[in-house]
Amino acid sequence: MSLKVYFKIASFVTIIALLYIHMQTKIFELSYKDKDKEKIIHELNDSNGVLDHQILTLRSANNLGNLLLDHNSGFQFMDNQRVMTVAASAGKIERWRQPQPKNVNPVWDWFSFFGAKAS
Repeated sequence: MSLKVYFKIASFVTIIALLYIHMQTKIFELSYKDKDKEKIIHELNDSNGVLDHQILTLRSANNLGNLLLDHNSGFQFMDNQRVMTVAASAGKIERWRQPQPKNVNPVWDWFSFFGAKAS
């Protein structure tokens, strides 16, 4: 084997080795960047969970009740002196309590697949 062929093979192998090493370093660099992004994503998910909890706490019935019934607010529970009463006859009260009959079209009874009566 001549010296010229040896240098061609050696330079080819050297270039291939350098390209392989360059690709491997890029792979490791990208993996480290990916790990950093995953860490940031986990931190954002954690802070998102904390913020969700804080929002739900602020919307909770207990918190809203505490805000509404705070000593500095003008809200208070309703007492009997502030309830309006309406005088009505017993017949009107009975009519208000009875449910109103539904008007059902008799054509619907002909179709058995719609059921006997629409309720």
